[in-house]
Amino acid sequence: MSADEPDGGQAVTGEGTTDQRRRGVGSRVSRRALLATGATVSAASLVGCLGGSSAGSAGTATSSGPEPPWTTEELIDHVDDGTTVTIYAGSGEQPTWNSLVEVINDEFDAGLEADVVSAGGSQISQRIIQERQADEDQADLVASATDIRNQIYEEGESVAERYYEWDVDGNFWFSEDLEEYMTLPWGASAFNGGASSVMPINADIFEERGLDVPTSYNDLFDDQYEGMEMIIPTGPVTSQIGWIVGYHAEQTDMDDMEWMRAIVDHFDVTGYNSHSDGGRAVGQGKVPIMFYNFPWTIAELVEEFPLVGNFVEPVKWNTFEGLFSINSEAPHPWAARLVLSAMLEAPVQRRMIDEVPNVTAARTDLDLSDVEMSDYARERLTTETTPVGFWEGQEYTEIGQRAVEEAIDF
Repeated sequence: MSADEPDGGQAVTGEGTTDQRRRGVGSRVSRRALLATGATVSAASLVGCLGGSSAGSAGTATSSGPEPPWTTEELIDHVDDGTTVTIYAGSGEQPTWNSLVEVINDEFDAGLEADVVSAGGSQISQRIIQERQADEDQADLVASATDIRNQIYEEGESVAERYYEWDVDGNFWFSEDLEEYMTLPWGASAFNGGASSVMPINADIFEERGLDVPTSYNDLFDDQYEGMEMIIPTGPVTSQIGWIVGYHAEQTDMDDMEWMRAIVDHFDVTGYNSHSDGGRAVGQGKVPIMFYNFPWTIAELVEEFPLVGNFVEPVKWNTFEGLFSINSEAPHPWAARLVLSAMLEAPVQRRMIDEVPNVTAARTDLDLSDVEMSDYARERLTTETTPVGFWEGQEYTEIGQRAVEEAIDF
């Protein structure tokens, strides 16, 4: 990871270096305070905050505003209090994003309102595509539009350039603070950092049977697990399975499909139709172990059941699973930029861990040692990970698809 950044990383106005502004050195004077004391804010300074796209056909910002790289403070001064930012979210429910905007408003004295559309990633993608075809774009920000992501894999960056604002990795302050694999020209990994895969096990069953907790996926071939029932979702996320297969098969003398078939043969594999149902079944003791799940899904279950979220080191971090992008035809482009910028500031990232449900900080480069969090959340953020960038995800998706078609038999 990159070097540690001190807490209070929000930008502030006034004299000082960019580093000082990002670290919160000095005192911040908000536009609200200026208005309260009678100072004049010209209408020109608020251009772009209420309707109208800021992007051309290539998704590059063209409306008047601060010179990039934009700081959060500069973006705040470009957005009216009461502006509504519309978020299309294929990851996280409505309370997630409402809570995020509340934290941003509180931390930066902003006055944003949130309008959230939460659905499956494919549904979000289709809604964006249909609105673009009708020239009626509604979304300002997009999280986890899976069909568009898959189309980018198949056809290249031109798809991303068509749907998302371009030069995100150059226009924002965070391009210097984040590792390269966390930024793309069309978005940034802004949430769900750290481990993005977990092996759920039922602690009571393992204790009763005297089973060891696996420290590697290759430990699963041990005789003590032979014939044990294991859940694999009937609708698996192929990028998740693909990484597990590809990474661990390399450590053996088996090829990818041979490795997956060996796992299936070694266990009594059963299918559950959702990750939530599968995780709950393990927690309830119906099945001892699940091949994989999402940490944010299991987070809701570890407090309720004798469920261990086993983070097998190293575990992957799919940076694109927390990908936040700005719609290239966003009705409120400056508000969208403000949310993306503020979301990656140190104080918001820290507060997300406890105050924003179902997501967590992306910036594990920050010192989070003094942040109150559950043992599970801390393990999720501190376990050794292998970052998987956007384009690497395509390779693992292909491996996972083959595993589902050729090796997994329900």
